[in-house]
Amino acid sequence: MRRALIATLVAGLAASAAHAQAPSLRLVGADGDVAVEGMVLDGAAAFPVAVLERLGASVVDDVTETRVVVYGDTLTFAAGSPFFRAGGAVHALALPARRSSGTLYLPEQFFLEWLPRQHGEQVAWRSGALRTTTPLAAPGAAKRSAPVTRVVVIDPGHGGRDAGKIGPNGVREKDVVLAIGLRLRDLLTERGYEVYMTRDRDTLIALADRPRMANAWKNGRQRAVFLSIHANSWRPSVRGFETYFLSDARTEDARRVAEMENAAAQYDEDVGESDDVAEMILNSLRNDFYVRASNDLAEVVQRSLAGFHDGPDRGVKQAGFRVLVGALMPAVLIETAYLSNPHEAELLARSDFQQKLAQGIAEAVDRFFAQHEHLWAEGAP
Repeated sequence: MRRALIATLVAGLAASAAHAQAPSLRLVGADGDVAVEGMVLDGAAAFPVAVLERLGASVVDDVTETRVVVYGDTLTFAAGSPFFRAGGAVHALALPARRSSGTLYLPEQFFLEWLPRQHGEQVAWRSGALRTTTPLAAPGAAKRSAPVTRVVVIDPGHGGRDAGKIGPNGVREKDVVLAIGLRLRDLLTERGYEVYMTRDRDTLIALADRPRMANAWKNGRQRAVFLSIHANSWRPSVRGFETYFLSDARTEDARRVAEMENAAAQYDEDVGESDDVAEMILNSLRNDFYVRASNDLAEVVQRSLAGFHDGPDRGVKQAGFRVLVGALMPAVLIETAYLSNPHEAELLARSDFQQKLAQGIAEAVDRFFAQHEHLWAEGAP
């Protein structure tokens, strides 16, 4: 009996302690006050984004992001990201936003520091409460919009009897870029993207068919990107990574890389189309929207890879890659490393390096869609 009583008391104390640890945010308005319960996430207090609704904000929550209009500012958050957008600027959170039981939670710092600093005339943190001069709005669930689909087409270069370049260690380009592509597919699928691969096994796909496949998967939707993944080759001493978009080559090096990758067309079984390559490229370049958006995507990919790659950043370049011709979406070709360089050939053979590259590209995709929502709002084709 005594043991049972002790056990009951211990359980009660544990429950009380757990309840006491739940953080609370006090809101004070012109018509009274209310306490909003939060959670401890990543060891720190976090509160639901619906707190902003009590301050008069509108909240639209979809699968991949949450948009809030508060005091005239449009804020965009994404679960798992330590950054958010306000207007055209990117701001940092003390901790990443987190989703729990379908609700997005923001770190306490956002409510106590960023919001009062940004909108001091409407809201202030004072005497342990978030205070506003207007009445508190009635609580309500965030409006859930129709899911916004974001399509990513991953194109691992070469395949089948086209091995691509072969490193001094015997590693084949077609194998490493497929491994990177599969890892990238998994990362993007986990983040809610609709992901397609032009090949997910060792098979040969004609260069001209790859953008056609991408366009079919896009199926008239606006939000889509095309990522062609490759490994470079040149002198053994050359290292690094570079990202290309479709345009006229401006350097001999860019022209060399395009010729090297375009040589894969010799393996295409159906060569019935005899259109001049230069004319096809010119036709693609007439769509200025995709040229500009592809340039933007290349810049974002290159910056992101710089945080994961120990080789030289060789920058964003432009050239006439056949695999990018006709893609009706922002499209880039990523040269992940140099197979001709012994050190980078060894890196490309390692699963941890393949994962790092996939992570860098995945973060670039996140950043591109987050920072370029205006492209779709302006009516992307």
